[in-house]
Amino acid sequence: MAIRKSVLMMTNTGTEWNVIGEPVRADAYYGYTDGLHTVQVIFQNFVGGFGIQATLALDPKPEDWFWIKLNPQGDNINSPFLTFPENQYKPTGSNGGDTGSLAFTFQGNFVFLRGVVNRDYLQPPPPNTLQWNTWQWGQIDKALMSL
Repeated sequence: MAIRKSVLMMTNTGTEWNVIGEPVRADAYYGYTDGLHTVQVIFQNFVGGFGIQATLALDPKPEDWFWIKLNPQGDNINSPFLTFPENQYKPTGSNGGDTGSLAFTFQGNFVFLRGVVNRDYLQPPPPNTLQWNTWQWGQIDKALMSL
C-alpha cells in the first residue's frame, strides 16, 4: 500500500503581480502509477488567473514545463488558467475579487508540478495614480496538493 501525502505547492503570494511557485514532487517522482493529484487553492479577494504546470523531467529546464488544462470543458477552453472572479458580476470577496477555496483533481504521471499566478491579461491602472495605490488585487493564500 502506497503512503499518500499532502504538500504545500504555493505560499501566500502577497502583492506579487505574477508568481511561479517552486517545483514540488508529483506522483511519478515517488513511483505511484495511478497519476492522481488533487490541488486545493485558497484565495482572498483574488483577481487573476491560477494554473498548474507539470514536467516529466527529473532536472527540469524552463522549456520542459507544460500546462495542465484545469477547465477543459468550461468557458476558458483556450486558457490554461482558472480565472477569478469566477463570475465577474458576482464576486465573492471585496474589491471585485473572489474569496474562498477550490479543489480540482487531474491525472497524469508527472514528475514535478508547480502553481502559477498570472495577471498579464488584466489591464492595471498606471502605477502613479491614486487608484493603483488603493486597488486590491487580492492574493492566493496557499495551494496544497495531495497525491
